[in-house]
Amino acid sequence: MRKCTRCESTNYVKAGFKKVVKGKIQQYRCKECGRQFTGQEKYHKLDEKTKELLYKMYEEKGEQRKIARILGVHLGTVQHHLKKTQKI
Repeated sequence: MRKCTRCESTNYVKAGFKKVVKGKIQQYRCKECGRQFTGQEKYHKLDEKTKELLYKMYEEKGEQRKIARILGVHLGTVQHHLKKTQKI
């Protein structure tokens, strides 16, 4: 069940849609504090399997752009994880 991002109340109503790159997502308005929210995470974390695959592909002399395209993630995400583990 969705919760308000400010007060964590479950007392909300539908409040239209928000346009995003992939179409539109439902927005909600909290009846307690009035805040509008979508109920979706803004960023999605890479799971451990995908991270391991990213590192293996890079060690095999994979290009960062090609890795991003194959895994379906942003180039900045690939660069972030490689810098974080000092692979670059």
